[in-house]
Amino acid sequence: MSSASSAPPRRGRHVGSADWTSTEISALTAQSSAPQTSQVPPSPDLGPAGHYHATITLFEHTPREETVYLGPWEIVDANPRRLLWQCSHAGEILEHFLPSDNPNELIPHTLHAQHRRFSDPREMEIYLSFQKPHRIRYTTFTSVGIVVHDEEIEVKYQFTTIEGSIQLQSDIRQRDLIDWFDVDVVWSDTHHRTDSYGNVRGLGTIQRIKLWRDRYSKLHYLTFYANYRRCWKEYLLDDFDRSPRQRDDRHHRLQLGARGAFQVERARAFESNQSHGQSRERRFSTSIFSRSSRHNNSPSALDIRYLGIQFSRNPNVPAGSDDHSRFIARWDAAHAADAELDSTHVESPSPHIKEIQRTEGAETWRPNYGLPTMVIPTLVTKTPGVSREASQP
Repeated sequence: MSSASSAPPRRGRHVGSADWTSTEISALTAQSSAPQTSQVPPSPDLGPAGHYHATITLFEHTPREETVYLGPWEIVDANPRRLLWQCSHAGEILEHFLPSDNPNELIPHTLHAQHRRFSDPREMEIYLSFQKPHRIRYTTFTSVGIVVHDEEIEVKYQFTTIEGSIQLQSDIRQRDLIDWFDVDVVWSDTHHRTDSYGNVRGLGTIQRIKLWRDRYSKLHYLTFYANYRRCWKEYLLDDFDRSPRQRDDRHHRLQLGARGAFQVERARAFESNQSHGQSRERRFSTSIFSRSSRHNNSPSALDIRYLGIQFSRNPNVPAGSDDHSRFIARWDAAHAADAELDSTHVESPSPHIKEIQRTEGAETWRPNYGLPTMVIPTLVTKTPGVSREASQP
């Protein structure tokens, strides 16, 4: 992974010219997550200039505020699971403790391009955050380990490249990030597009939907933050029909029908017709028939009948590469891949199963820094790049 950004060295510290190495991280992967007090040989002073991959700010908005320059990372699958960064100066390690041992439960958050109207919308992936506070421990090693910071904070990373952010998101979730799509509103049959006053609400507005491919099952998933429900939503593509319904290319709008929802609607209509003018006992009998029909038609396990999406427009993105068009192409390709997988794929064992079976030792998953196949649209006009010194939006 390359980086062209640079930053001035901090006062009183020697700046070296060596390339990044992972020897220091490898040496720490088997160590306990308890505060370090034993002697640890310091790594070379690598210095921040031209070699760091991301930054994080500690003690934000206080007199002690400090920017830490972060280099290569590892995902340590020991308990607790954590993200381990080698920092830019000798003997500095930053640990990001992840709230769950199940990587699928953690979803990094990036903002809709509307938050930086005059910047390249792709650059929003540089700013990575999480919806809840996480524990961050920052340790420097001299003769003994000195814990500079160890508390829960709102974690915000600022990456030097889009590719670096994509890779970290994929590593944290163990699902490769395939593409993202800015949307104005997402709604369903249970959370309508507008409220009783006509205000656009739905499940969420001005969000970024992301498409993922699981590294083990190879199945595809959609995620987005439902800001009006203050929770994440994740859906398996196979739970929806392949062909979107009520597709409106003019308004960049479509609906994804839950698999089997048509049969459910027909059963409900049949129940309504049969129960009209009938006794209560007759209606109860028809309701049982409806549930039985739904089971026989093998509908999805979703509690919604459809998911509606209205995609955002960006005048700088050429027709055919806009979020709406890309989503349709990605959706169809992902469905085709999952359908082929159903007939040929033998699922690889999940690392969480291995975690249960393992009786000793800590297993560390090392990222290979290979990027998932992803086509980032080319802009019609050149927009100013995001300043690397800009603060998190």
